[in-house]
Amino acid sequence: MALSQKSCTLLFVVVAAVCIQLFQAQDVSARCSCLSTIKFIKGNISDFQVLEKRSGCDRKELIVTINNADNSTDQFCMNLGGRMAMAFLKCWERINKDESRKMECINRKKKTE
Repeated sequence: MALSQKSCTLLFVVVAAVCIQLFQAQDVSARCSCLSTIKFIKGNISDFQVLEKRSGCDRKELIVTINNADNSTDQFCMNLGGRMAMAFLKCWERINKDESRKMECINRKKKTE
C-alpha cells in the first residue's frame, strides 16, 4: 500500500512537531548555578546538594540550605576551598553519594560547632 503525497506530508509534519516538543522539553542548563560563594555558614543547615561538573559548568558546586528563625529557607553556594565545604564533600564521598544518608553529613557538621 503506497502512501499518497498528502499522507507523507502529514506524517512528516507530525514527526517534526514531536521532535520539536522533545527538544524543547530537555533541561539544558547552560551555566553554573553558583555565581558567588562563601566559605562559612552559621545557621541551622537542613539540606545540601552537590552538583557535579556538567555541560555548561566545568566545576563541582555545593549548595547548602539553611532554615531561618521565621521558618523560611535560604540557599548558599559554598567555596569548595573552605574547610566546611571540604568536610561536606568528604562526608558525601564517604556515604557514596547516597541521598538518603545526607543527614549524617549535616549532623556531623552540627557536632563540630
